[in-house]
Amino acid sequence: MRLIGIKKILAIVIACLSFSSLFSAELEFSGIFLEQNMYIKNPTMKSGFCIKGISVNGMSANTNINTGLVVVRFSELGLKSGDKFTMVINHDEAELPIILNKNAFASKSTFTLVSANMETKGNDSKLYLTIKDESSPMPFYIDHFLSNKWVRLGAIIGKGGMEEKTYELPISNLSGENQLKIYQINDDETIRSFDFTLETTSNDGIELEKIVQKKSVKEIRFTGSTEYMIVDKEYGNIKQRGINKDVDISKLPKAKYFVSYDDKFKKFKKKK
Repeated sequence: MRLIGIKKILAIVIACLSFSSLFSAELEFSGIFLEQNMYIKNPTMKSGFCIKGISVNGMSANTNINTGLVVVRFSELGLKSGDKFTMVINHDEAELPIILNKNAFASKSTFTLVSANMETKGNDSKLYLTIKDESSPMPFYIDHFLSNKWVRLGAIIGKGGMEEKTYELPISNLSGENQLKIYQINDDETIRSFDFTLETTSNDGIELEKIVQKKSVKEIRFTGSTEYMIVDKEYGNIKQRGINKDVDISKLPKAKYFVSYDDKFKKFKKKK
């Protein structure tokens, strides 16, 4: 009889736990810790408060959940400024907790451009950018104003942090005065950017040597490695761009084009 009684009690406990789980839910939120506490509105239920538990990156958040305003202190969980996190809030299905300061954990650009310069060795050049005051580890985009258009030179993955850091980007040997910009794009699509100008030694030695259109080889040959851009003449769309000495044009459709390099350009017609 005693064994049967224990079995009945276990069955009731398991049933209660299963019944309770039917009415629980999880709210997941991901963001970046930027030295801000999180504040969560915790609705009151007949049986108590809505939130049942909180975990951050798989670790239980040791915070008071028996209150109408729950405070999560990420610094107490070992997070450092710029660290990414995923938080899971276990709550009663009948109500929904509300994160009151979501925007405090979105990627936000705050960087400052300290200096920019370029170093060249032979046909290889590198752009060096010294930056400070990065609140978030976000990508930097670098554009060059070329042929009346902003053209992407490349991207650098920012590390975040307030201290000065120098990033480098391989580029072509830009000649003369060049207008460039570096920028980051926030989660809300707003942009923080810095324009800057680089004056470099003339690169007049680089010329378009020939355009080869044989059956086996179709390419544009320069006398040295240079930044180039190929634009279709009819619509003005950029079809190909990069940094190279020999440019493969075999995949371009039959049409008329401009090839722009340095501050020069040349028309050509792509054959079959």
